[in-house]
Amino acid sequence: MQTRTDETISFNYQLIPCTNLKDFLTTRYTIVYEAIRLIEGIPLFWEGHWNRLTNSLDAIDSKIILQKEKFEKNLALLITQNEYLNTNIRIEIFGENILMYAISAVYPILSNYENGVEVNFINAIRPNPTRKILRRSWAKMMELKINNSGVFESLMINDQGLITEGSHTNVFFIKGNTLYSADESLILPGITRIEILHIAENKSAPLVYIPVIPKDVINFDAAFLCATSLHILPISKINEQSFDINNDLMRSLMLDFQDHIRYELADVKTKWGK
Repeated sequence: MQTRTDETISFNYQLIPCTNLKDFLTTRYTIVYEAIRLIEGIPLFWEGHWNRLTNSLDAIDSKIILQKEKFEKNLALLITQNEYLNTNIRIEIFGENILMYAISAVYPILSNYENGVEVNFINAIRPNPTRKILRRSWAKMMELKINNSGVFESLMINDQGLITEGSHTNVFFIKGNTLYSADESLILPGITRIEILHIAENKSAPLVYIPVIPKDVINFDAAFLCATSLHILPISKINEQSFDINNDLMRSLMLDFQDHIRYELADVKTKWGK
């Protein structure tokens, strides 16, 4: 996304020039954050993001008091004034400050959805995984390792040898008609993951919350990543192990998820002035 000369960010409910953003990127405060995807100017799955944001603040005993209506009005103003349609918005809360700004979003291309993507394993642990806390140095380190390995994403293996999640994604495995995912105590429960679980429950697809160990991936038929910017993205290969990118359950979930997005956007568009 190219930055316009008149682009603004929001700081404590005031819109200010985006040139001021650099002044806030070196704070020593703990930063609780959310990355929200806009589709045609509408924040996707906003209620889920709001709930996770407030839960993360509670988890660190933050003293800030958020007013939901005021917060939403300011977010809507930021979107409208900058004419944002299809991008991501980052919300950062540190101390008693609220910062909102657009970030560059990299979305998968059509061939990624058709042919799947390759991933690998990496021995890594997200600090305090259940809390959405920004750690820029950790994120940069993981991004560098992934870029150097030439894969789309890396699946993290914790100290117990369990596959937990990707560096910025959640992962599901499929065997027969059953979905497998790590327990939420081991991961950052993504908003997209939560929506997928709802869809799977409506389809009466069995769900097993158990982490997979690397040597057992050979026993699964398919696997996919999910995240705000990805939706549901098939995995074609983990290291040397290939997976069925046309698995019926996975492809059905992908179609249902797109329908779910359409219903969600139609249901909330008036709220966001669309």
